[in-house]
Amino acid sequence: MKDNELYISADIKDIRGILELRVKETPKMPIIKYKKGQDLVTVTCAGLWTDICRLGAYLTRCFPKRSRFALLGENSYLWIVSYLAVVVTGGVIVPLDKDLDSEGFRSLLVRCPVSAIICSDSYLDVAEGLRFDNGIVPEIIAMGGIPGILESEDTVFHEWETDPDAVCAILFTSGTTGDPKGVMLSQKNFTSDILNGIKSLWLTGPSVLTLPLHHSFSFTINVLGAYICGSCAYISKGLRHFQKELKQYSPENLAVVPLYVENMYKTIWKAASERGSEKALRRLVSLSRFLRRIGIDLRRQLFRPVIAEFGGNLKNILCGGAHLDQTYIDGMDDFGIHILNGYGITECSPLVTFTRLGEERAGSVGQPICGCEVRIDDGEICVSGENVMIGYYEDEAATAEALRDGWFYTGDLGYLDEDGYLYLTGRKKNLIILSNGENVSPEELERRIMELERVEEVIVRAEEGVITAEIYAEDTEGIYEEVMKLSRQFPPYKRIQSVKFRETPFIKTTTQKIKRF
Repeated sequence: MKDNELYISADIKDIRGILELRVKETPKMPIIKYKKGQDLVTVTCAGLWTDICRLGAYLTRCFPKRSRFALLGENSYLWIVSYLAVVVTGGVIVPLDKDLDSEGFRSLLVRCPVSAIICSDSYLDVAEGLRFDNGIVPEIIAMGGIPGILESEDTVFHEWETDPDAVCAILFTSGTTGDPKGVMLSQKNFTSDILNGIKSLWLTGPSVLTLPLHHSFSFTINVLGAYICGSCAYISKGLRHFQKELKQYSPENLAVVPLYVENMYKTIWKAASERGSEKALRRLVSLSRFLRRIGIDLRRQLFRPVIAEFGGNLKNILCGGAHLDQTYIDGMDDFGIHILNGYGITECSPLVTFTRLGEERAGSVGQPICGCEVRIDDGEICVSGENVMIGYYEDEAATAEALRDGWFYTGDLGYLDEDGYLYLTGRKKNLIILSNGENVSPEELERRIMELERVEEVIVRAEEGVITAEIYAEDTEGIYEEVMKLSRQFPPYKRIQSVKFRETPFIKTTTQKIKRF
């Protein structure tokens, strides 16, 4: 059987099924690599499954069925083992954003009590503080002690009972406009999403895992997706090591948010400028475009030094989580690196649409994955499928508002073209509603303003009935005039009437989205 048929033809209902199939078919396949001190550790499919079973045996022996566990720490192999051990034994995992402050941790765990917190040694002081704070965390499992647990537990497989339809994870969103909601997902949600996703996009070859794993995009794509495709993932030591790791581990594929793509593209041109070769590189890009128009594609040869900065083998970048300007998609494509833009939301596990290789369409985030339907209701994007969440944790009102007649109302605005490609236009909650009844999407105006050379960040909102652009830039000279000139290109009701400058960057969520309110 061909590798890409292994899962596409399989009838799998839960995450354990995903793990067991590869263990049975390709037990010795390297699936995860990570640095331990100066040594590079390679974990096979069988090795990962053994560790999951051993930790799972410990958890089921020490805690009641359906126990809930918080998970806190930086990306690591033991973080992945812990997450999967909880889920495959029928427990509920609550991954926490490590960048929250102490009050943020406390608030979430008061709302969502747990039996224990599994945490890396870096966050033991946080866990201890929560345990002594009225027993918010009853028990602590330190990741530093997990290797000892793995050595002491047997390797016999345990027939744990799990319900694919039951809650297996509660993911708290990092909202830009209010308190985070607890998204309840089942094993069926995860497995349906990623197994249907690989029918649209099957990527092999090594990858570098750098996005925080507590986000559904990173866990679904970088862990489950990579495992299914047999793509060995190197666990990055962090953003400041990322560029060095790309050169060292030569990934063929990456899954990142737009910030990474933007930085990679800017790095290419910054390096060219510093070497005094910017003009030569632009001429080469022009030559390459001409050759492609007549059917000759030499990008991988012409831009070998550029691609070498990312390890030499990088071909595809899966990008989601926020808007990515078409400039960066086209710019990276010039060098032979495909940006496969997609749309997802935590409540949908998270993949909804994806761009297929060779079927890119400018400005679009692709077509719905298999098994997932998308429709537009009064401008709002609605999703239906087995990947849609169970509901919001202990929030019946929000659940009833979001889940209606078998459809999830995303709160995102957009439209579908005649071929089913989805285009995003903004967030419903961010709409500016003018006194004359006209609706203005601030994101549309923000994207245009961000095209101005010196603008670094911008938020457009209505203040006292006036459309106002608040801008952060280190050098503000001439920006006001440029914004006003740009504004005159808009219909009268969309025009910017006021510009404000701020001295510091906007406050952001941990996913680097600007908090609007």
